[in-house]
Amino acid sequence: MDLGRLAGGASLTRTQRQIEEHRKEDAVIEVRDEAGRPCPGRAVWVEQEAHEFLFGCVLPDAELVRCRDRLNEVFNHFGPGEDALRVEFMDRVHLGTLRRELDRQSAAGRPLEVHVCGRTAGLAELSEQDGARRLADLYTLCFANPWLRGLFWHGVRDGEGDVGEGGVLRRDLSPKPALRVLQKLIGVVWHSRAAGTTDAAGRFLFRGFRGTYRVGVMAGEQAAKVGLFSLSRGLPGGYYPNQEEPHTQA
Repeated sequence: MDLGRLAGGASLTRTQRQIEEHRKEDAVIEVRDEAGRPCPGRAVWVEQEAHEFLFGCVLPDAELVRCRDRLNEVFNHFGPGEDALRVEFMDRVHLGTLRRELDRQSAAGRPLEVHVCGRTAGLAELSEQDGARRLADLYTLCFANPWLRGLFWHGVRDGEGDVGEGGVLRRDLSPKPALRVLQKLIGVVWHSRAAGTTDAAGRFLFRGFRGTYRVGVMAGEQAAKVGLFSLSRGLPGGYYPNQEEPHTQA
C-alpha cells in the first residue's frame, strides 16, 4: 500500500513524488533579536497544527453533533467547500479509473473538490482491514493530485441514511480500521515536524506540508518563545521571537 512515505532504500513512486512536490514547501525560520540582528545557534522546533488541504466531512447536523469528537481526530473541515469544481465518485470505482478521471478534470486548470463515500472504497463489501487499505490508497491518490484543494467524505456512521455498512464508524460510534488509517495518514504520515539550531545567519530551514505550524525558539535559560505561522506557496516573511505573530519565508 502506497501511503506516500518512502520506505528505507526504496525509490519514490509517482504518487510519492507528486505529494512531495505539490503538497510541501521549503520554509525558512529567521530568528533575530529586538535590534534585528541574526541569532545563530538558537534551538528551534516546529510542529504542524493543521493542514491547508481540506480533509472535509459532509453529514447532517444531528450526526455531526453526535460524532464530532471522533471526527475531529481526522477531518479539519465540516460541510462542502467553495470556489472549486466539484467532482463526485459516489459509486465503487477502480483506482486506475479514478486517477485517469482526476487527470482529465485537472486539464481544465481549475481547483477540484472531490467527494467520496463508503461505496467509493467498497467499505461495505470488503473486510474491515481490506476496506481500510483501499481507503488509504484512495486518499493517497487524491492527495497527490496538485489540483485538488479538498477531499470530502460523505456518510460516517453505519446505518446513517443510505450509508448502509459503509461508514468509518460502527453503529455504536466505535471507530473502524478505515478511520484509524485515515488518522494515521493525515496525522502521522502527512504531518511535519522539525527541530535543530539556527545557522550563522540566524536561519533554520525545513520542508513541510502546507498548513498552520507552531514554532518555538529557545533563548538560553529563558522560556521558549512560541508562536504560530502559516506555510503556503510563496508566503513571504520571517520569524522574529520578539514579534507576537511569527511568519515563515517559503
